[in-house]
Amino acid sequence: MVAVKKKILIADPKVLNQATLIGTLQSDYHVVTAKSVEEVLKKLKTASVDMLLLETTLSDGDGFELCRKLKSDQQTSALPVIFVTALNTVAAEAKAFEVGAVDYIIKPFNAPTVRARIKNQLKFCEAINELKRLNHLALDANPNTGLPGNNSIMAELSRILNDSAAVTVIYADLDNFQVYNDLYGFAQGDTIIVFTANVIRVSMHLVGCGDSFLGHIGGDDFVIIVPADKCSAVAAEIIKRIDKGIREFYSAEDIKRGYVVSTDREGNNKQYDFVSLSLGAVDLTMRKLSTAHEIIDICTETKKAAKSRQGSNLFMEQRQIH
Repeated sequence: MVAVKKKILIADPKVLNQATLIGTLQSDYHVVTAKSVEEVLKKLKTASVDMLLLETTLSDGDGFELCRKLKSDQQTSALPVIFVTALNTVAAEAKAFEVGAVDYIIKPFNAPTVRARIKNQLKFCEAINELKRLNHLALDANPNTGLPGNNSIMAELSRILNDSAAVTVIYADLDNFQVYNDLYGFAQGDTIIVFTANVIRVSMHLVGCGDSFLGHIGGDDFVIIVPADKCSAVAAEIIKRIDKGIREFYSAEDIKRGYVVSTDREGNNKQYDFVSLSLGAVDLTMRKLSTAHEIIDICTETKKAAKSRQGSNLFMEQRQIH
């Protein structure tokens, strides 16, 4: 894969200063320029920028106040700002850090040093963003499986729609799970949920999409997002491993009998099959959808169709609509 260059916005009213920075950075970064506060704000709204190199004085305003404004706006607060200026005073440098800058570089500067300081700050920001992402996942994670929860699932569904990703979304739900809980207890039921999560993880890895998304809605419901061309293979592997491993969670008596007996809502004894897994899916290469809720609605329908069949199975949304 070709690495995409980071985009750096240089805000300086003097063309010569801009040219010096462009010459220093253009081999490693995609560089854009602005001369005024108005231009900076406009470019930040219309383009994705990874860093702002800012003079203390622009053609229509003060660089310090611009930095303060950017840091107080939720949309731009995470943008790293480095002042690159000829204003060489302790007071100015202190003010720069006070308003939220991450570094303060004095002109004239040494090009290799500037490149190194910019590179280090970009790496630091990436590390901070990754920590924030992991913290969000940890806060949202299901306590039983450690998998991403509802907020992360909805965010991932929105992301794949925005990216027009060639993926299939699968809604997985255990069958006869409540019956199992009634007979064996909730603690033992939790072990089946963890077993199911591990089966899905292993199956995704074996089919070659171990880095794809797996989320836990709650209870015995999971959301799996895999490349569209891997869906059938992943589902087949999951079903094979679920059906083979689930018997380990039953007593020898139940295994010998081949089913369990439990009381239904009317108080009658009834035979139930062992726990199985229903998979309902929608292929986003075949169906044009615009919201995460639409995906969930269709997956809920296909999951219900899968649950109407006996045993573990996959039911795909059949309609092709673009």
